[in-house]
Amino acid sequence: MNILKRFKLSWGLVITLTFLAPNLSKGEKSESFAYRSDYYSIQLVQQAPFIKFFSVDGLGKKILSKNIIKWKELEGNELFEISKISDSEVKIHPKGSSNNEGWSFKFEKKKIVITSTYLPQNKIKSIDFIFDKRENHATLLGLMPERNRTQLPAIIHFPDMGTFQVVADHPTAINYDANRRNKTNYISISLPNADETVKSIQYTLTCTSIYPKFPGVKAEKYEGYRRNYLNLFQVNPRLQVIANNSCSDPCAFTLFLSSMLAMKTPPLVGSLSALDLLRMSIERYLNGMKGYGLEGYDSEWEKTGIITKIDTSKHDSYLDSYPSLVISACNYIKGSNDKKWGEKYYPVIKGWMDSQMKRDLDKNGLVEDKRSGNSGAPDQTTRPANWWDTIGFGHEDAFSNAITYGALVQMSQTSKSLNKKEDAQLYAHYAEKLKDSYFKTFYNPATGVLAGWKSRDGKLHDYWFLYVNSMAVYYNLVPEPQIKGIMEAFWNKMQVERFTDFSLGVPGNLVSIRREDYYHHDPRWGGGEKEDGSDAFQRYENGGASLNWSYFTLKALKKAGMNKELEQVSDGILRGVKN
Repeated sequence: MNILKRFKLSWGLVITLTFLAPNLSKGEKSESFAYRSDYYSIQLVQQAPFIKFFSVDGLGKKILSKNIIKWKELEGNELFEISKISDSEVKIHPKGSSNNEGWSFKFEKKKIVITSTYLPQNKIKSIDFIFDKRENHATLLGLMPERNRTQLPAIIHFPDMGTFQVVADHPTAINYDANRRNKTNYISISLPNADETVKSIQYTLTCTSIYPKFPGVKAEKYEGYRRNYLNLFQVNPRLQVIANNSCSDPCAFTLFLSSMLAMKTPPLVGSLSALDLLRMSIERYLNGMKGYGLEGYDSEWEKTGIITKIDTSKHDSYLDSYPSLVISACNYIKGSNDKKWGEKYYPVIKGWMDSQMKRDLDKNGLVEDKRSGNSGAPDQTTRPANWWDTIGFGHEDAFSNAITYGALVQMSQTSKSLNKKEDAQLYAHYAEKLKDSYFKTFYNPATGVLAGWKSRDGKLHDYWFLYVNSMAVYYNLVPEPQIKGIMEAFWNKMQVERFTDFSLGVPGNLVSIRREDYYHHDPRWGGGEKEDGSDAFQRYENGGASLNWSYFTLKALKKAGMNKELEQVSDGILRGVKN
């Protein structure tokens, strides 16, 4: 997801919205009503689903021109009435009825209070926020007792815009759905009305910003950080799991990144924490759900909301999937200190780790993918070995082995904390053996950096992969004396390639990937027609700049003592996130 892009509408729309609603007197009825503060702007109309315009600025900077509502007027849809209670309060009710027979909206600077009072004849069953996925990847972050239902309290997060905490005065779950198919492109959050059991229910939406605090965080350059810290958390409502975004695939091999972020995230709202979202997600995998990157994943999940199809004929799980899940589970146990949960799921977590280590086919300490990784090999018609799924990673993969090492270290620590002493020793042994083989296997003396993978034919495939080398440094797989030399080599190479603008993040590789080593030859995905791939260089995974994995580059620069370079990269990223 690109968190850097911000859409802007014309000033004409802003002016239209400002004067859209007449200056109503108390009790007067109207076809629409608009309210605007520094933090949000909203327009209500008399036709369901009632909310026609909505914009958010979580920092109160009045950036409110972009409408993220997906609106379509439906012929024959019943019209209701809007009655003004005050300049900041209205009710919506059936035409000709008392204005007590509906929903009330009270607007404050940072709050929206929406109240439903039960009446048998109430025709408004819910208040629906229907967002346009193409305008914003809105998401509802909360615990989901079932598909499409989220328990309150919860968080609505709008990437690039802001965040609302959502609470109710009675225990309740609200409806949440998302769809990216058949040109629908919507994300919906619905607040159910009161019923015979709960005669009145009040929902409160409070605009906020959630991020870890540190000295200087209020400075202007950290505006994007404060606004967008939660961007990585996106829950798919049909699968009840953290995913690429609210209507996209769950990726097993990226969950460990969310787990790392969850460890640092302040409380979200009430008792809800980011670790709760992590627990909900990792439990789905622990209980058998498949995600992208796992053997048996069925990309047709949207038809049923269930992933159960098992197909072992295509390929094994990606080489980085099980390590990601292991790290995620270990981070939850460590962050929550929930030893009882750890004991319950330990056999499955151990099974993941053991399955990964069975892939050390030649017993040299490194895990191998069954894809050969050979240039132009027939098995390059199947997806490669890891997250970088357009590049021909295979056999001994430096990226996946770095994550595997991290998983082994954490698995050893977790086993020890759960009094599994023999397991702790075993995983520590595996980690040491992997580390002993890693650098001497992947180091390329011709370039002075680590290659991306070593194929079955013994060839090193080295395209100056910045993320591979950064992760190796982060996970202590590079000997201390070589760290600065490797990171300096990358910095000098970036200067030669004239890559000095870090507002979009850092490049994955600094040399174009040859066609014979690229899986996806569609130009859209970085495939080139030329044999050296230069005609597609800096497109998608073929050298494109991205925030993905840039964290590891920042940590590697810090570890190398390259503070000036670290500041240049981080300032560029912050500038991009802000703008």
